[in-house]
Amino acid sequence: MTNGEGVDRLDRVNILAFVLGVPQEEVLINFDRRLDDETAYHISTLLRERGRGKPLAYITRTKEFFSEPFFVDERVLIPRPDTETLVESALEILNKNKDMESILDMGTGSGAIGLIIAKKTGKHVVCVDISLEALEVAKKNSRDLGVWNSVDFVCSDLFGGTRREKKFDMVVANLPYVAPAEWDSLMRDVRVYEPRKALDGGTGGAAVYRKFIEELPNHLKIGGCILCEIGGVGRAEQVREMLRAAGFSVATKKDLSGNERVLIGSWISLS
Repeated sequence: MTNGEGVDRLDRVNILAFVLGVPQEEVLINFDRRLDDETAYHISTLLRERGRGKPLAYITRTKEFFSEPFFVDERVLIPRPDTETLVESALEILNKNKDMESILDMGTGSGAIGLIIAKKTGKHVVCVDISLEALEVAKKNSRDLGVWNSVDFVCSDLFGGTRREKKFDMVVANLPYVAPAEWDSLMRDVRVYEPRKALDGGTGGAAVYRKFIEELPNHLKIGGCILCEIGGVGRAEQVREMLRAAGFSVATKKDLSGNERVLIGSWISLS
């Protein structure tokens, strides 16, 4: 098989399996099989892209999240394992509070958060994103996951496109939180390939969250809760203080690496 200089073995196996349409195990068993010229050229092209730093998920057009395959491309951020902490926290609350029915996923992107919540709970979820292109990806994933009938999609800058009278039991949000000054410190594959609009949180990295939290009380039921994914100790503290200023009590969930990852705001106890 064609080699992939500068690309690690696991990525090579993934690309070969993707092009050949076979399980990774079959690639490993037949790693030295001969390929026709067209297939070899296709694989070489993808290996060069990976060698230049293009994320594997964008090459294979798939990323596993919560044990489900999600279609992804350059229109959306690639779902991260750390985000599963947000989903787990939401599911835990919903399992304890069965009367929570209306859920909003703000900044849905590929739909990873909202669609998993819909699939695991059978509840209705409204998925909102400012990017119409991102919503096209989320819609495809909703069909692939079999939750198309449990989800509504709204193209909106935060709450601007939602019904004014509509209030939700739970709002989950994974909004941009990278400060412009931090941009150059991001990994190259993130800076070059992933959509900046989905990462850049504006002035200080918290401008998007500030606007979101200012509008939030008008769209959350009394007794409802907000779950925010956030990165970095400094940013977590900024958003925590915004939530407290809006009248929320705030709890924190850490990810598997021990980093503050999710802030849970509520007006009542959820225990």
